[in-house]
Amino acid sequence: MWETSWRRRDKVRLEAATGTKDATIDEAVEQLVDVRARIKALEEAEYILSRHVTEAMEAEGSERMRTPAGIVTIARSVSYDASILAALREITDPADLDGIYYPEHEEVRQVPERWNMVKGRKLIKHSGDHAAIIEDAKIYGSARIQIEKEKEAKRGS
Repeated sequence: MWETSWRRRDKVRLEAATGTKDATIDEAVEQLVDVRARIKALEEAEYILSRHVTEAMEAEGSERMRTPAGIVTIARSVSYDASILAALREITDPADLDGIYYPEHEEVRQVPERWNMVKGRKLIKHSGDHAAIIEDAKIYGSARIQIEKEKEAKRGS
């Protein structure tokens, strides 16, 4: 069974992480800031290197290249202009277009109810029942830690 990465991360316990169990909160926050900065720097480096490789391959007119690290391919998503494809209707037997072409049509579908709780939280003031229902309906996501740099935190005070 495949798991999404956030589910896998939620299952990691501190005991399994080296050097974090005995760290103080201050040390852990410092490490977290450092790790996030390194991740951001790596993401930026990855983007720059990807652009460099793409531009070099395009300059050579290549979409696929063998390197010592492996075969490099420039993957491109493809979409089609429906106004140009419309000409296929004129030259193709309708039976051959079955499952390929779907003419413009009206679609009626069931739209599930939706609640805008940015505005809906005002209903808490109506009664205790309202407040209890809204509280019971809350679904909490995974915990995330947000860290402001010290300069930003001082400016906000």
